Amino acid sequence: MPARIIQSKWTAIGWTIIIFLLMIMPPSKIPNQGLFGIPNLDKLVHMFLFGGFVWLWYFTAQKESTSKPLPGILKRIFLISAFYGISMEFVQYFFTARSFDIWDIVADIVGAGIAWGILSIRGKSKPLWK
Repeated sequence: MPARIIQSKWTAIGWTIIIFLLMIMPPSKIPNQGLFGIPNLDKLVHMFLFGGFVWLWYFTAQKESTSKPLPGILKRIFLISAFYGISMEFVQYFFTARSFDIWDIVADIVGAGIAWGILSIRGKSKPLWK
């Protein structure tokens, strides 16, 4: 069951939409008390979101591909994730009350890179949840 959920294109699409919604959320709606008050916690959240983006889109591509492994696809998904992270910072700057933060972009790319590295090292033909 988890494999079907992780490999579903709808899970990857939903994750992409969640990232978008979180990135355009007004600053007043973002909690900053308790656990959320930890300095730079938002950078870890960015890493998690964009690492998850690479992870979910890769397994979706892997499921739908007839040839495995997919090293070229993994690289493209990483680049798309990085572009998405950069784009979302510009969206925040121009269309929301949130600010542009270069360190958010760095966190997005680091998270995507960690996912790429884990997927590359572990072996692209074996699901990581098994």
